[in-house]
Amino acid sequence: MKDKEGGNGNGNGNDETAVAGSNTGVQGQKPALQVICLGSSGGPCEENVTGFLVRSVARGWERGSMLAVDAGSHLAAIVRILERDFPLVSGGAARAGSDGSVVVNGNGNGNSAAGHMTSSLSPSPSDDDELIHVPEPTVLESGPFTGLRLPHASARANALHVLRSYISTYLITHPHLDHLSGFVINTAAFHATSKPKTLAALPSAVDAIKQHIFNDVIWPNLTDEDGGVGFVTFQRLKEGGDVMVGEGEGRGYIDVVDGLGVRSFKVSHGNCTKSPPSHHHRGSIAGLQDGHPALNSEQSQAMGRSLSTSQHAQFSAPGTPGGIAPRQSSYSSQPSPRLSATETSCVVDSTAFFIRDGDTQREVLIFGDVEPDSISLSPRNRTVWQEAARKIVSGVLGRVFIECSYDDTQADTVLFGHLCPRHLIAELQVLAGMVVEAKAARAFERSVRKRKRSAAVANGVESAAKHAMAQEGGLSDRKRSRSLAGRSAQWDARRSSVPDQPLPQTASASPATKVSNAVENHGGMSPRSTATTTIATTNVHAQQHPVHQPARGSLVPSGTYSEDVAPLAGIKVIIIHIKDTMKDGPHVSESILADLREHEARLQDMEGQGLGCEFVISQSGESYFF
Repeated sequence: MKDKEGGNGNGNGNDETAVAGSNTGVQGQKPALQVICLGSSGGPCEENVTGFLVRSVARGWERGSMLAVDAGSHLAAIVRILERDFPLVSGGAARAGSDGSVVVNGNGNGNSAAGHMTSSLSPSPSDDDELIHVPEPTVLESGPFTGLRLPHASARANALHVLRSYISTYLITHPHLDHLSGFVINTAAFHATSKPKTLAALPSAVDAIKQHIFNDVIWPNLTDEDGGVGFVTFQRLKEGGDVMVGEGEGRGYIDVVDGLGVRSFKVSHGNCTKSPPSHHHRGSIAGLQDGHPALNSEQSQAMGRSLSTSQHAQFSAPGTPGGIAPRQSSYSSQPSPRLSATETSCVVDSTAFFIRDGDTQREVLIFGDVEPDSISLSPRNRTVWQEAARKIVSGVLGRVFIECSYDDTQADTVLFGHLCPRHLIAELQVLAGMVVEAKAARAFERSVRKRKRSAAVANGVESAAKHAMAQEGGLSDRKRSRSLAGRSAQWDARRSSVPDQPLPQTASASPATKVSNAVENHGGMSPRSTATTTIATTNVHAQQHPVHQPARGSLVPSGTYSEDVAPLAGIKVIIIHIKDTMKDGPHVSESILADLREHEARLQDMEGQGLGCEFVISQSGESYFF
């Protein structure tokens, strides 16, 4: 590998080279966001569990510009990536050769230096070589960190440099160890940073991490709260975003690093194995936001009784059929064994994050662990899909990172709050139906606006004609004035096509004309909003020439947009959190991908059109651009 000259003013190479070639965004656009996969597994092996790095491409490799999303695997994964270009350790002092080049004396890991980057072609230093301690910086030309200028000679030292200098915030979906353990262990390296690292999460996750991790029992209190050391500070996010920040489409996005904003939505990750009052954790009660006061003993006992009954019902419920019914998803075709309105449930909270690039307004969606709505005691995925559908139609969302822990051989009763291919396809069918409705609603709105503009032009022509007629001859004769008024009234009658009262909505009207506020109102902020907006058709012309709108659940967009385009065409679904079976034979990821493709083929056979998205199995060390 060759070093690059030049820089971008922040000590790094020109970042545009890093996104050239195959690293392109949607439809050949220059990419706006890069996601680096540090860990793609959900266990049981600890070396490759969930962890990602996200950065804004436009910001280059600025210090503090990288966002870690979960950190089950973290520093060790960065070391492995950098070992492609550097020896694990330098193995001795670097020396300046007689020709002025820099020589690294071995790699210190028992292997030869072959295959690793070195800074010299000299085979060995001479006795006259002068010892030096700082090698020349190297700009990487390939891999996830392409364009990054690294100052050290070993993978370990450079990985620590990346951790301390470029990663400023850790965005945590939920406090399970396979999403958090790398971060906790790596806090021992935070002491030499210029400011605390930020852990950003919903309040319930922050409270759990404070109480159960940084408690001076499981791990020292290295936070800046409750008398801690101060290596870590907390940023408590608001569910659904903060309506008080941002404007327009960026309203509600909370900045977590420079150039990246986040909106957070709770999702469900199974139910707790213990029932209240013996067990309760803040934010775990379905339908209640973080910060709700704790229940008293009588309420807890009542909840414990109802939850025990509900859990028994869930584990005795029949499994989800493996087949997908035509134009149906498991969300709508199978009732969920959930609680009645008077009961409450204790569920495990996780989070889905919309991460937005401030320069281009493009976004990625990254889920934490999540279960299907169809078998959830607290189904909450639909809210996330509503938000995602609007963004897909707007062209700002092109990548969805979502778990699929098992293949389809896993029964519903032992999913443990996770997804498998049959349920993931069903969830994506819900998203696809919402995309179709959002497209139809947008087409309808454009049609209405176009007719309004046409009517405004016609009104202007009429006013000009009346003014011209009024100027002819002075119009002093009353009889002539009455005759002119009569002609004007007839003109109005011929031109007008708007009745005195709005036309009533018929029972056969498409649900696309009544869309939820979360999809139609681009400024809507509340994730729990149940308000709806009805689009009233008030023009006879629209009744005579209606815009065809698909029924709810239809996956085939039609009318004013192409029927040949599948609803999720152009969307990449990156599969994460795959649980390794640790058995002989092919990796379980191959079975998962085969199951997903089989379901997609079945949709195409049964409905004439599939979802249209591309499924990608994530791999540690790979990066994804959008």
